[in-house]
Amino acid sequence: MQLLAAALKVRSEMAASETGSPAWPGARPGGSSSVSVVVAVAIVVADMVGVGVFTSLGFQVKDIPSGFSILLLWTIGGIVALCGVFSYGELGAMFPRSSGEYNFLGRAYHPAFGFVAGWVSATVGFAAPVALAAMAFGEYGKSVLPNAPPLALAIGVVWLVSLVQLTGVRHSSTFQLIATILKVLLIIAFLVCGFVIGSGQPVSFAPSASDFTHIVSAPFAISLVFVMYSFSGWNAATYIIGEVRLPERNVPRAMLIGTLIVLVLYVALNAVFLHTAPIDRLAGQLDVARISGS
Repeated sequence: MQLLAAALKVRSEMAASETGSPAWPGARPGGSSSVSVVVAVAIVVADMVGVGVFTSLGFQVKDIPSGFSILLLWTIGGIVALCGVFSYGELGAMFPRSSGEYNFLGRAYHPAFGFVAGWVSATVGFAAPVALAAMAFGEYGKSVLPNAPPLALAIGVVWLVSLVQLTGVRHSSTFQLIATILKVLLIIAFLVCGFVIGSGQPVSFAPSASDFTHIVSAPFAISLVFVMYSFSGWNAATYIIGEVRLPERNVPRAMLIGTLIVLVLYVALNAVFLHTAPIDRLAGQLDVARISGS
């Protein structure tokens, strides 16, 4: 879940700040490493897969009514994320301590840069995605609990995940792994059902002459903003380096595997959205997953 992954990152930044400035090398905070590479991959996947991929397609197809161009859009976003993974993998091996940019910028340049990055992440970079994910949970939760206020559902899930996080690394890691596996299995089931029993639409995923016009257009570039937001979180494992076993090897591996999994899921999800729902019904709509599923 995105909420739990964000909570893990916030706690890691707090731990790093309490053990001193990252500008001076020393023992990694946390004492013992208890997070396996599998859990680290789950954190990356959970931090990336969120509301973005389920809400942005409706705004993209308004100006890019092409199956090939849409899939290429999401593929480019994944390639950019992989470039970040390779860069952060090297930084994580050089500076194996928790807290992500707080550690990297503080060690590479000056502690002041790390402090600003950590402050922005804690107040905006983590808080905003948590709030957005909670709001989306409340809206989608209305279909399951129609009498429950969306705001109450949103606040409830934030508190629930926070309480799980407070139980410690071992329990929160187990919860994160189970929640991520469940999320991925549900997405795979959705994909299978969409391609097998969904009503196929007249959309082509093969390139055509008109696709070049879409690819070099302004809407394509603007849509990349939504895509890059959806791919944000590929660096989640760097916030818990100090808690990962053999971080110099496992953190880059976790980011790479997690990002590749999400790239495949994102391209497949957009393909099934376009395959099962008419473009004119998706255009301008926020809940494209519900429209596709219905």
